[in-house]
Amino acid sequence: MTNEATHVEIAPGIHQILLDQEARPGVYGGVYAPNVYLVIGRDRAVFIDTAYGKDDELKAHLDLWEAKGKPNIEAIILTHRHGDHIGGAGRLADATGGPIACAIDERDAVNADLKGGQVSRALLDGDSIDLGGATLEFMHTPGHTMGSLCTVHRESGVLFSGDMILGTGTTVISPDHGDMAAYIESMRRLLTVKGLTMIAPGHGPIIDSPYEKFQELIDHRLQREAQVLKLVSEGTGTVDALLEAIYVGGIHPKLHDTAKNQILSHLAKLERDGRVKSDAAEFSAV
Repeated sequence: MTNEATHVEIAPGIHQILLDQEARPGVYGGVYAPNVYLVIGRDRAVFIDTAYGKDDELKAHLDLWEAKGKPNIEAIILTHRHGDHIGGAGRLADATGGPIACAIDERDAVNADLKGGQVSRALLDGDSIDLGGATLEFMHTPGHTMGSLCTVHRESGVLFSGDMILGTGTTVISPDHGDMAAYIESMRRLLTVKGLTMIAPGHGPIIDSPYEKFQELIDHRLQREAQVLKLVSEGTGTVDALLEAIYVGGIHPKLHDTAKNQILSHLAKLERDGRVKSDAAEFSAV
């Protein structure tokens, strides 16, 4: 493990700040540290996400910004409400003068959890920002959270996915913040976006085959849904029993709650679809 941040230019004017390049169960929820991006145009720039707001993270962000000549920060764009992405927004806004922005559907939740500052720019689906020779287009992509925001850098075809897509593995969809049906529909919508060349995820390495990744994630969710339905139809009716049956051989204990939330999200979708019903904590097929 290293605490020294580095950065890499993944496309012209697009810099990925790498904080901790190891993934371990129980650390960052078992995935890589959050990615932060500085996107620079001819006239201005944006940060995309801010990590937790720790001193070393803020220093890494500001060191890069200063090394690039302190371009005017048009916005500090938050992909979604979770603390590992919004935690540094207030301090970064104070240091750079950049306004905080997020999807309009996530604004209230983000404002409730910000450590300093408030959202001053609510982004609508289809909004765009011109940085001068670099255009960012915004898409509302509910699923991981109901206000998750994806951003397309039109000139390079880079998609900034937040936690809708991770560099490795699959993202968390908890029933309290997200929705499985919405997630699948968002992936299907991303399949229709033309000209994408890579995915810059909220955690982990860059993905070079975006359309294959979208389809892979759709297929995975539908296969898991079918597996859950089959198990429930056979009498495996509790979340604990489903966890044991699905993750044969076990998973790290620190990931149990995350896995249970995934199962609950699948069950919620199946129940809305009229394919299962629940009685307290017991589920059965319809």
